[in-house]
Amino acid sequence: MKSIPITTVETNTSLAESLIEEHINNMHHAEKDFGKKGPMSGDVLWENFESFSWCCEHSPVKGTIEINYLDDSNTHVKHISIPVETDFGVVCTKEREKDYKITWSYSLS
Repeated sequence: MKSIPITTVETNTSLAESLIEEHINNMHHAEKDFGKKGPMSGDVLWENFESFSWCCEHSPVKGTIEINYLDDSNTHVKHISIPVETDFGVVCTKEREKDYKITWSYSLS
């Protein structure tokens, strides 16, 4: 099997972060707390840990993956665009009385 020399890969997708944060802050959701004032997990000590709240959502993501590669002669760059549609999990946290902010996200595919 012949390999194709890939020169670049670029992901052109976007997660609507501000819309997700607005939704989280304005809708009822299952909020969880842990830290000094929240539930303890096993034998974990929270001596120097500030408590915080968190919640999860998921969001669809659409876009393309752009791939540039060299042709058979390794002299000309060719291009292919692959459509992408997947769901992302989003974890939001907030400190004390502040609004929720996206802390991290991950692909569900």
